[in-house]
Amino acid sequence: MSKRIILGTVLLTATVFSLLWFFWPSEEDRIREQFEELSDLASKPEDASPISDALALKNFPDLFCKEVVLETGSSKRLKGNYTNYELSNRYGRLRVLAKSLDLRFENLEFIFLKDDQAEVKVRVVASGTDNHGNGRGESFLAEVFLQKSEGKWRFARFTYLGSSA
Repeated sequence: MSKRIILGTVLLTATVFSLLWFFWPSEEDRIREQFEELSDLASKPEDASPISDALALKNFPDLFCKEVVLETGSSKRLKGNYTNYELSNRYGRLRVLAKSLDLRFENLEFIFLKDDQAEVKVRVVASGTDNHGNGRGESFLAEVFLQKSEGKWRFARFTYLGSSA
């Protein structure tokens, strides 16, 4: 009887650990979740309330490292080094002026992934409508550098690579 209990316990423990290992998110999955969270927070539906704007701005800085670098190519307006709170403030001003915003990240390609650093090539699709109903959108390729800080992946640098089709 005791051999059955021991064998059953060992098999049950092995099964539980196997299931945990199988369903535990990989570092790539965690990075993909960060891109999804940035997309969710940066996007604004037309019917967004001021409360939803405030909640998005409250969580926005947590997605970024304390220092963030934007290398935007020919667009000099955004290019530069920012703190995560400065970037959040700039985004907040944009959000107030926009009726709707949509930001998506597509075709994530991992260039490298180490213990606490990652670089991802991604297609960025951004569009928006101002309060007067004028729409604008663009699609471009970017390299995004992320660092792991306090157990969480955070965006550190965005480098514009050029327009995409």
